Amino acid sequence: MPAQATTLEHRNLAEVNTFLDGWKPVAIDGNKQISFPELMQRLQTKRVVFVGETHDRYDHHMNQLLILRAMHRQDPKIGIGVEWFQQNFQPVINNYLAGKINEDQLLEQTDYYNRWRYDFRMLRPILEYAKAHQLPVIALNAPSELTSKVGMQGLDSLTKAERAQLPDEITPAAGSYLNKLRQVFASHAHGHGQFENFAMVQRIWDETMASNVVKFLLTNEKSRMIVFAGSGHVSAKAAIPNDVSRRLPKISKATIHSVDIRERFNDEVDYQLLTQFLSLPPTGKLGVWLVPAKNGVMIGKLVPDSAADKAGLHEGDKIISINGKSIDTVGELYTCLAKYKPGHKIKLGIKQPNLKGQPPQEVVYTITLQ
Repeated sequence: MPAQATTLEHRNLAEVNTFLDGWKPVAIDGNKQISFPELMQRLQTKRVVFVGETHDRYDHHMNQLLILRAMHRQDPKIGIGVEWFQQNFQPVINNYLAGKINEDQLLEQTDYYNRWRYDFRMLRPILEYAKAHQLPVIALNAPSELTSKVGMQGLDSLTKAERAQLPDEITPAAGSYLNKLRQVFASHAHGHGQFENFAMVQRIWDETMASNVVKFLLTNEKSRMIVFAGSGHVSAKAAIPNDVSRRLPKISKATIHSVDIRERFNDEVDYQLLTQFLSLPPTGKLGVWLVPAKNGVMIGKLVPDSAADKAGLHEGDKIISINGKSIDTVGELYTCLAKYKPGHKIKLGIKQPNLKGQPPQEVVYTITLQ
């Protein structure tokens, strides 16, 4: 994170709203700057607005909430589509919004830290806003079990039941979008795997999210929708917006990206929001590589001089509790650790293997997080 980044700690939705009252990014339309109020006036006639994000940029998520809040004030009938959750977990999200489960249960039951993994604090204000105003949040994404299988073995490897979970039609990538995917594949995949499978997974994500957007719009004919997804999925000429328009040719829509003032402007979206880096305070770190294990989480590797290393933990130790709360999965561990800051002390329950063939022994370590 650049040195000029502003660090914020939003403890509740009221503090976020106070911050947003003074957060007024400038929008770019082509080569022309327009004010945020003028941008919102232009968006007022759009049925669906796509707001791209870089997943680990807190300022991008603040921009998303700023636009959501303004659209909600224009018309309270609005749904929120998000890439962050997969469509099979929609009942869990509904239960969270209805107050039937808490945030920890939401994270656990959606398998958040295995399937999405980004710092949930960046998304919390958006979900809390939705909950406070009783707005629907739609899980748009395809199940990772299916996309992983396609990435390894291709679309034809899916069973009939698996294929039925995806849209009937998945159009191949073409033109500049296909070229862009080739560039991404070359830079991130390092030549491993098959490009065709990689491109198909991208299109499955696009088409599934578009299909779920269309379902909401058709079911809620008087509602608008705002869609939050990675910038690669949000383009004026391809990806999710194009897939939505193919299904609903008369739909009115707009696309927006957040961009740093030093970034090169492009014509892939209708509008760009000039933004500045915002960061959240760091959370406490153990300094270990984790390996899923039965009834706990195993330490696969220690970071030298980390909190865990200094406390005397070892590779192969199994973490079974934090401050008396039992830990069964990596996701539960991440959820617990996110509540602590550097310098906080925690009691870590450890099950250590016994080299003499005796049953493993359980030990409690007091660890100062870094």
